[in-house]
Amino acid sequence: MFLCTIQITVAGANDISTDISSSYKLIPEDGIVEVSKEITFHNDNSNTSYWRGYYSNYNYYLPKGAMDIQAYDSKDSMDYYMAPEGYYVFYFNNKVWYEESYTFYVSYKLEINKNTAVFSLNEYGDNIEVTLEVPSDFDTYLSRDDYKVEEKMYSSIYKFEKGQKWDTACVVNSVRASPRLTLKDTAHLSEKDVDVEVIYWEGEEEWAQDTMQTTIESLKLLENKWGFAYPANYNITITQANITETGGYGGYNEGKNGIWLLYTSNHGILIHELAHYWTRACNFDQLWMDEGYADLYTYMILAEIEPEEAESRRDRFLNKYENLKNECDYPLSDWSTPESLDDSTEERVDFGYKKAFSLTYTLYKTTGIDTLQDMNQQFISYENGIDNSEYIQIASSASSQDISFIESYIYA
Repeated sequence: MFLCTIQITVAGANDISTDISSSYKLIPEDGIVEVSKEITFHNDNSNTSYWRGYYSNYNYYLPKGAMDIQAYDSKDSMDYYMAPEGYYVFYFNNKVWYEESYTFYVSYKLEINKNTAVFSLNEYGDNIEVTLEVPSDFDTYLSRDDYKVEEKMYSSIYKFEKGQKWDTACVVNSVRASPRLTLKDTAHLSEKDVDVEVIYWEGEEEWAQDTMQTTIESLKLLENKWGFAYPANYNITITQANITETGGYGGYNEGKNGIWLLYTSNHGILIHELAHYWTRACNFDQLWMDEGYADLYTYMILAEIEPEEAESRRDRFLNKYENLKNECDYPLSDWSTPESLDDSTEERVDFGYKKAFSLTYTLYKTTGIDTLQDMNQQFISYENGIDNSEYIQIASSASSQDISFIESYIYA
C-alpha cells in the first residue's frame, strides 16, 4: 500500500490534506500500464501561519518496478529522489504557506505481458478518485467491488469515486482471451514416463517454461515423499487460466482433464494441484484429508526446492489458523467448499484449508514420514472410501505415538 508522509520546515504537521486523482491505463501493445496522478496538497496547518514556516516537499511510495517516473507542476518539472527507506521525495517548486495549495503531477509506467496484466491500484490520501481503463477484449477481475463500470466502444472504464477508503491496495488481474500455445516435455518417473503439456497464452513463454520445470521436478519428489509411484493412468495437461476458469481458486485439478492454474499462482499452488493425483489414489472420502494432505506434501516438496518459501508458507498457514480459530472454528468433519469463491465464503473456506494443514503437519512432526508412508500404503489398498473413523483407526495402527489430537481437529 502506498504511504504518504509530509515533511515540514517547522514542527506541528496538523490540518493538512491531499486530493488525489489517479488514472491507470492498460496498453498491452506496449506492454505497460500507464499511470498518472494529480496531487493537490492543502496547507491548513495553523502552525505555519504568520510566515512561521511552509511545506516544501512531499514523500510518496511508488510501486516496485515503476519506470519512466516524471514529476512536474503546471509550469516546470520537479526534482525528486528515492530515499534509502524506499519512498520518493518530491520537491515543490513553490513554498506552500498557510492556507495555500499546490498541485503537481506524477506519472510512471508498470511493465506487463502482452496478454496478461497483474498490478495494484495503490492509493493513499484524504480525497481520492481512481479510474482504470482496460481494453474491452480483456477479462478483468478486481479484488474490491465498490466501483462503477462504464463500457466504451473499445474499452471498459472502472471508476472509484471520491470519498471511498483506500486502506489496502486493489489488485487487478486482467487477461486477454487469445489463442493458447503448447509446451511439451516428458517426466521420466519411477514406473512410467508421463507426458506433460503446458498450455499458455502468447507472451507467457517464461511462465510456461517455469511451470514445466517445476512440474517435472515436483512429480519425482512427490513419488519419493508419498512412498508410491505416480498413480494416475493418464498424462498431465496444465492450462494457464483466469479467475473465472478456476472459480476464484488459485488452481483446480480436474483429473484426466488436467490442471487449470491461475496465471498469477505460485509454485506452492502448482505443487498442491499435482499432489492431488496422489490424494485421489488414497481413497479419501473426507475433504479435509484430500486438501490437508495436498498442502502437507506441498510443504515437503517446497522444503526440497525452495526451503525459505516452504518455511514462510508453513508459518503463514499455521498463524492464519491460530488467528481465525476463535472466530471461525468448526469441526473438519463439517467442512465443505463451494464450486466458486466469493466474499461470503472465502474466510470459512480458507480456515478449513489452514485447519486441515495444521492437523496433517502436526501428525507429520509427531510421527515422522515413515509412519505417513505406512499409512499411505494402507490408504491405497483400502477397498472403500476412508471416512473419519477409519482414518483414525489406520493412523493409530501405524503409530506408537500419542495422536489423540486428531479427534479434536475432526470433531471439535
